[in-house]
Amino acid sequence: MTVDADDGFYITGAPKVFKDKVLVGNGGTENGAARGYVTAYDAATGEQAWRFHIVPGNPADGFENEAMAMAAGSWTGEWWRFGGGGNGWHGFTYDPELDTLYIGTGNGSPWNRKIRSPGGGDNLFLCSIVALDPDTGEYRWHYQTTPGETWDYNSNMDIVLADLDIEGRTVKALMHAPKNGFFYVIDRANGELISAAPFTETTWATSVDLASGRPVEVPGARYENGTAFVSPGPIGGHNWHAMSYNPATGLAYFPAIHLNNRFTEESIDLKAWRSPLG
Repeated sequence: MTVDADDGFYITGAPKVFKDKVLVGNGGTENGAARGYVTAYDAATGEQAWRFHIVPGNPADGFENEAMAMAAGSWTGEWWRFGGGGNGWHGFTYDPELDTLYIGTGNGSPWNRKIRSPGGGDNLFLCSIVALDPDTGEYRWHYQTTPGETWDYNSNMDIVLADLDIEGRTVKALMHAPKNGFFYVIDRANGELISAAPFTETTWATSVDLASGRPVEVPGARYENGTAFVSPGPIGGHNWHAMSYNPATGLAYFPAIHLNNRFTEESIDLKAWRSPLG
């Protein structure tokens, strides 16, 4: 068994096979105090090879690795009581050329950052692409599409690899269209942002600053004043539906969604949140 269903975890995405391993993610961010992770198993024996947690746990228990210690600096309050979220339920790609595994990560638990991390912060590695060593699960780099996410804008969507001609040079790139409504092209060797452009209505941010890699947010979009109508909604500008790239046309193809949503600030019953299945 790869997850404990009694803790609210479940599996909705197919396992991914690469080299001699099988990678399995999980869902459950909306089901309570879930701390997301992905696990690689030996394809021949089923033995666990490694596990990478997507968000840090309680600092008092120690951190599993340096990446979790780094990520903890982007959280505030007692986030671990809520789990943190970040579940990787889809969006895993292995790159044989660079021998790198890319995982797309999920949204926060609960959605509202003001509750799970009341002092703010980017809340790594929510809503990110994280590059890992496929043999050990060791962190290499990350790019976060929605820092401090608060709208269910997960980045569990497909990660498509291609060699692109950019300003006269060939770049080993990845393409990604997450829920937040922006289409990203990223250097897959180092995680540097190359471009980001909206593909649907995005009223939570006007653009992505290419120098910092961060979105330029619209004031009030975080519904800090109680309620806000925001596009995309939690279904996203793009969801789990497949994405492809045609090198002959130089175009990427994926279905886009045009739908907004009213977000309202509400309190959380922590006891009920921690026991979602009774």
